[in-house]
Amino acid sequence: MYKFFSQEKNNSSGFTIVELIIVVGMISIFSGLALPSFLNWIRIEKVNSYTRELREYFRVVRLNARRWGSICDVNTNIITYNGVPNDKNYFGYSVTCRNNSIGINSLAPPINNSIFQISNKNFRFTPNGRVSSDGSIVIVIGSKYFNTGARMLNCLVIKSPTGHILKGKFSENDWISNQMSVSQIDLRNILSPEKCKTS
Repeated sequence: MYKFFSQEKNNSSGFTIVELIIVVGMISIFSGLALPSFLNWIRIEKVNSYTRELREYFRVVRLNARRWGSICDVNTNIITYNGVPNDKNYFGYSVTCRNNSIGINSLAPPINNSIFQISNKNFRFTPNGRVSSDGSIVIVIGSKYFNTGARMLNCLVIKSPTGHILKGKFSENDWISNQMSVSQIDLRNILSPEKCKTS
């Protein structure tokens, strides 16, 4: 019986310090490889989320104009590079509807410094839900980190005069700088509906 207990004491199990160092090293290497991909995925999802929210917001503004028989002016708010403080009170667009426009601006999706948007012009929804503009409205949304990894440009095309809103991917990206304004109007005539490949 004494022999049995003495053998139990000598057969200790566990990991050696070398094995633990190797495992910790492997975990740190794998997490170092996965982190940039994970960050790019988060940045792309922020762009996708804002694009979906903006599309839905314009649909609500259009329906609101039809519901109340009102004219709704949609204006781009100009916001410089990193011009949004850490709060939810900054919006890329302001909407002014004549008659009953109660609370329409409170539905606008907030914008932050991690994304940018650029639109080709301000526009107006008429009382019958159509767009009063000489051409289609194009809005491009991208990540602030476009040049360092999150290489995706979403676009919205609001057809004139029907007001139909289409989502797609913008085909050109050579005009993007490292310090894009958060929200701006295209003054160089870069944006056109033909460059937005809708699905």
